[in-house]
Amino acid sequence: MSTTTQNSASQRRRVHYVFNNQEVPRLTIRQLFDTRRFSRLTAVTGELDADFFNQHLSDFIQVEIALGAPEQTTPQTADETATKGALTNALLAVANKQPARLFEALSGQNQLNVLNGLYTVEQAPVQAIHSRFYLLSDDTGAQTRVILGSINLTAASFDEHHNQLEEVLVFDNSPLYANFMQRFKNDLKPVLKNYFSTELLSAAQKQLDAMKKDQKAGKDVGNVIILGNETTDQIAIADMTELISHDVQQQIDRGIVGQEITKAMRDITTDRALVKDELERSIHQHDAIFNLQKDSVSPRAAKPTLKTREKIYKRVRQTLMTDMTPQERSAEKKYTTFLYDRPMERNLANDNSGLYVPNDAGTYPIPFGKLATISEIRDGLKSIDAVMQGYAKYVVDYTPDYGRRFYEAILYSFTAPFLWEIRSKASLNPEDGNDVPNFLVLGATAGSGKSTLLRIINQLTWNTDRSLIDFGTIYPTETPQKKLKTVQALEHYMKTGSTYPVLVDEIEPYFFQQDQYSRHLIVDTMNDLVNHPHAVAPLIGTTNYDSGFTMLRETARRTYYLQIDKVIDEAQKGEANKYIYNVRQTLNNTLFKDFVVRMATLLSDDETPWRTFDKQTGRLDFLANTRKLFKEYYEMADLPLPDFFADAICDDFRESARSRWAKLYLTQTEDFKHYADKHSLLFDISKLNTFNGFSADSIEEYRNALPVEICVDGINGKRGKFMEIKEDAFFKWIGEPDPYLEDADFAKEAAAEPERSAVAEPPRKKKGFWARLFG
Repeated sequence: MSTTTQNSASQRRRVHYVFNNQEVPRLTIRQLFDTRRFSRLTAVTGELDADFFNQHLSDFIQVEIALGAPEQTTPQTADETATKGALTNALLAVANKQPARLFEALSGQNQLNVLNGLYTVEQAPVQAIHSRFYLLSDDTGAQTRVILGSINLTAASFDEHHNQLEEVLVFDNSPLYANFMQRFKNDLKPVLKNYFSTELLSAAQKQLDAMKKDQKAGKDVGNVIILGNETTDQIAIADMTELISHDVQQQIDRGIVGQEITKAMRDITTDRALVKDELERSIHQHDAIFNLQKDSVSPRAAKPTLKTREKIYKRVRQTLMTDMTPQERSAEKKYTTFLYDRPMERNLANDNSGLYVPNDAGTYPIPFGKLATISEIRDGLKSIDAVMQGYAKYVVDYTPDYGRRFYEAILYSFTAPFLWEIRSKASLNPEDGNDVPNFLVLGATAGSGKSTLLRIINQLTWNTDRSLIDFGTIYPTETPQKKLKTVQALEHYMKTGSTYPVLVDEIEPYFFQQDQYSRHLIVDTMNDLVNHPHAVAPLIGTTNYDSGFTMLRETARRTYYLQIDKVIDEAQKGEANKYIYNVRQTLNNTLFKDFVVRMATLLSDDETPWRTFDKQTGRLDFLANTRKLFKEYYEMADLPLPDFFADAICDDFRESARSRWAKLYLTQTEDFKHYADKHSLLFDISKLNTFNGFSADSIEEYRNALPVEICVDGINGKRGKFMEIKEDAFFKWIGEPDPYLEDADFAKEAAAEPERSAVAEPPRKKKGFWARLFG
């Protein structure tokens, strides 16, 4: 390093001091916290160091310190700030015995001042405090000082050699003192509780009393309180219990936090798998960066120096490239379609939809979207109609209602880039976001044309059919932990920042059936999206319905499922292939480019309604405005609305589940045992085994398909060997008459019959023995 550089580094100030609006040279800590002029300190700080307290604050007569929260690295909702932030930090502090350790590290005199109530340290159990200010005054309040800035009550904050930039702003006898003191009393004080708990102070006082007693007896005792491990263990248990059972409830009762915080506490582990993955990834990245720094310096030189640029470049490249295996690099490159949604850049005056794509050279982004002519709109609709006519002509037992599924998939794909925006606008509460699913699953039979539909969607939106990703070949068969890595790859595709849907063909059944995969990707991703809205690519995938497709309830809640279970006529397969090939040659994305501009217009209009509910099912129709735009297209093109036009959300997963259980009841009626006293049915689900002709996965498939609301005791009714089902709700659900209700009515009539006979008929003459015997 040159002499000039050394001098400039030594002259550069790391701590910037301003005193009464004037820059000043360095002020010492003693000058700032001047105990000769000021006797009282009220502080709000992020960190408190015992050594700092002992050295610089011990001469104050009265001290009150509120401990704030560390900065959050990820955005959080209000409830998460309370639960994952403030309450978690408070509980961790107690669990790690930080209050006890701080108290023990104080000088003996300071410990006495704490016990006497002269010094208090406080924390906020359910509020994150990021404020930093220090209020000093004399006994009369005539002399005051306000210290603002980024500093904490630690020596490191004031260290000129700490390689950390800090601000210290000092105002003497300023109106700011009254302002901040009012802020402390009115806003902070109500949310604070003692950092040194009653349990801790009682243990300390007990030890102090024992010391005084021995001292009177002439024994040599110290003047510092040190609590043993057994004592601090008991303090930690009591304090953690008090934090949850008393302090949280007290904050609710005072109206500082809402009652919904208890629900947030119950749901706090919902996205834990996702958080763990992020933490593991962060640790791995830190290890790589630490090693990179280490390897960038000469290893054995007496005075270590940086290596040459060429060597560092080689090491950086090696670090980034070896962080992924060749298989992982290959898997990452399978997603190649990038469409970025930037609402802030939306300029409707210039028909800018806010969507951007890389230019042909891939050097910079260009706007995507262009209004089409009436003729182009008509051609686009006719192309979709030609696709649908192909399914109508060649699919066995095709109906217009069945065709709605294909059309609905196309509507979803057009809307996909904007789903994250629609989710925000349609949600009154965060959990409402689950009604705008980021996952579309086409549950299809082999030979139904599902893969072709995925390619058609690709052509209609991107003008190519090469964006499809085959689920089974993302990683080679022999790859260790192939299932886990495949799901991680899908997650990576969705989180590249693009909002063009990830098109995945032939998703294997294990993904939906095994909790560690579907929950991680679908449930955790949706939970993240509803709590922190941001651009994430939707996933449109096909799966094999024949293999016994089922989904866990929480997965189904967050997925739009369309069942395509009819096959193309085998006798016409050659003709069908030729027809669809010719139709696909005419497909382009002109209509999609027009659609994104019109949808962007609706998103920019504050008057656009986004909460439209289906009258029959009560479900939110998140595609309602898409349907509106397509109806306008048909009017503009002077074309009739086709019979396969989808007017509402399809509820195929629920219908599939209903049909499954209806068939089970009709074919296995004797296995449903009537529990008359509770008006319920008991079913031994273990009978759905391979010995009885069911598949190996049938037990979980049927368990997942049964709605929890028709189970006795909710989710508990679905667990275990015997499932207990509400009688009336079950028969209404499967659409069959309740035979036990009919039996009960018959029994009532039979019981009433003798009474009616007794009233209507005159008393009969008593018969003798022979008359009774021979009639």
